Amino acid sequence: MIKFYLMFNPFSWERMDKPIKLGGRRTDRYQHMLEQLAAHAELADRAGFEGVFFSEQHGNIEGIPEVTANPVLLDLFVASRTERLKVGQLGMTLPVSNPLLVADQIAQLDQLTGGRALAGFSRGNTPRWADQYGQHIPMRATRSDKSEADERNLRALQECWQIIKLAWTQDVFSFDGEFWKFPVPGTKWPYPHTKTWGAGVDEDDNLLGVSIAPGPYQTPHPRVFAPMSGRSATVRFWAREGATIMCLTPREDLVKGMLEVYADEAHQAGRTPRRGEGIIAGGTLSIAADEATARKRADLMSEWDSLVYSVAPYHLPHPMAFNGTPAQIVDQIGRIHSELGVDEFILTDYFPAPHGSEVSLEMLQLFAEEVLPAFQGKES
Repeated sequence: MIKFYLMFNPFSWERMDKPIKLGGRRTDRYQHMLEQLAAHAELADRAGFEGVFFSEQHGNIEGIPEVTANPVLLDLFVASRTERLKVGQLGMTLPVSNPLLVADQIAQLDQLTGGRALAGFSRGNTPRWADQYGQHIPMRATRSDKSEADERNLRALQECWQIIKLAWTQDVFSFDGEFWKFPVPGTKWPYPHTKTWGAGVDEDDNLLGVSIAPGPYQTPHPRVFAPMSGRSATVRFWAREGATIMCLTPREDLVKGMLEVYADEAHQAGRTPRRGEGIIAGGTLSIAADEATARKRADLMSEWDSLVYSVAPYHLPHPMAFNGTPAQIVDQIGRIHSELGVDEFILTDYFPAPHGSEVSLEMLQLFAEEVLPAFQGKES
């Protein structure tokens, strides 16, 4: 079955033509954003979207890019307003985070939502906050340039994931890595009941292992996602681990190449992926009942991406764009599914800016009513 997800990108600005200085600090704008977030999430839940994601972005005082400082708490907010929608992150920035804490938070989210959690992990490309948050390791943001700093960041990502997987699947574990050691050598734990009702200490009260409590609701753990990386080594790593990679590139040759890399690594890891498995493809949405309005919305979306994401330090290329009337977008998605076998799609849902609260919700409503039904129940 073809499934659809939303990448929520909430901004403090109402529209592109109404910039707000220090908008990310304003309570009134954040509360308005939360109202819009609830409306988009409730619509997605009713319509049959599979799940939603938030990125991890700290300190965006400009109100752009997205104001999503705590994706796990935003996930919980969305879950509290919906009944079946899955909630996740794309992603938690592992190299500058304590992996035991990340494992704990997502396991808690999974329990609190009754198994609706998704997990997403990224490497981090934003020095303003990543360099500050990772200074104790020390670890910095990366540009996927194969430099020594980039290689170190990749090793940290891989190590953090191994720790998270252990925390999710083992009652007690120990780990001795390049960046993290669990437990910290020399830790004493004299609590008498651990020897009887717990685990991980010896007779001399030396802590031998650590854990999280509770573990995840889902067995063995929530489904794992990762954003597309400029490094094939990152893609290959996540393919071996069975994660799904979000790919927003408009170049279908790159999507095809990533699918081939993913299938090759999956086979080497002992799995046989189905055609199209491993990639969730998508991009922006500019939809309207008539072509002229859809074109205007697409032009504004392109201007917004250039303003927010194509500049330093991001330098992100324009993503894939689903532009047009509902029928045209059905054809666009259907062709990708037919030619590449991709059966999971993600839309970057920008709101309120650049179009404003009313138009952004209207576009999602139109997609839900006239595009989504064309694929619901369709076999992958």
